[in-house]
This record gives sequence, structure tokens and C-alpha cells, in this order.
Amino acid sequence: MRLYPRAWRARYGEEFDVLLDDSPKGWRTKADAVRGALDAHRRTPGVMKRLLPAVLVLAVDVVIGWLNYHAADDVQPVAAALIVAGFGFTFWRPRLAWLFIPALWLAIPASSVVGYATNYHPGLVKPAPLYETLIALVPTAFGAGAGAFARWLPKQAD
Repeated sequence: MRLYPRAWRARYGEEFDVLLDDSPKGWRTKADAVRGALDAHRRTPGVMKRLLPAVLVLAVDVVIGWLNYHAADDVQPVAAALIVAGFGFTFWRPRLAWLFIPALWLAIPASSVVGYATNYHPGLVKPAPLYETLIALVPTAFGAGAGAFARWLPKQAD
């Protein structure tokens, strides 16, 4: 029952409890209740607005991680992707820059860990140590700073 939005529980909670008590006790009933909770959240206004940044960052992280996973000696496409993503996300939502920077950066160590696990290091004799992925914070922070500055600058002209 706690999976459902608060407003939904206030309106339908008692009826739903009675319905659950009268329903067969099994995994299908539980799965249907979870599916119904997801549908109720999807229909709640404002939920998608809050989830959209996380979904977009996750999608961009997958692309950046894929670029890093397949990068040989040339990491410029990865750095460019981090700069562009940091700029774009921070320009879109400047107040979430503190969240976008580490979220975008995590694509690099995550893809490196996958590379270590699968022993896939294209063009490298020996894989770089994992702590070297910290350098990816530089283009990410640079892009985020540029995005925040680009968003702030027109407001100063007024």
C-alpha cells in the first residue's frame, strides 16, 4: 500500500485494503498491486518532471560509458561527451549541477570496472589504474561550469 502516492492512498486506501483482503494471496496479486502503483505514480502530475533528469542522465551515462569502454588511446571523444553533457544538463537545470557532475562522472569508473571484469582493454597493453578515472571530473566540471555560466550571463545583462 505504501508504494502508491499519498494522494491516491488518501482517496482509495480503505477500498483498496478491502479489495486486497478479498483477493487471492499470491505473487500475481502482489505483482498486480506493484504494477498498479507504478501506473498511479505515472499518472500523478509532477512525477515525470522529477524523474526526467534522472532518466536522461542515466541514458547519457550509458552512452558515455560505452564510449569509454571502447576507447583505446584516444579519450578525446569521451572528454568531449563529458563536456557537452555537463554543459547541457547544467544549462538546463543549474541548481542540480552538484548532482549532474558526479552522476556523469560515474560512467567512467563504471565502464572501467566492466572492462576489468571482462578483461577488455582495446589498444592498451596494461589497463590504467581505476583511480585515474578521477581525471574525468575535470571535463565534467568544466562543462557544468560553462553551462551554469551561460545560463547566468543573460540574466546579468538585464
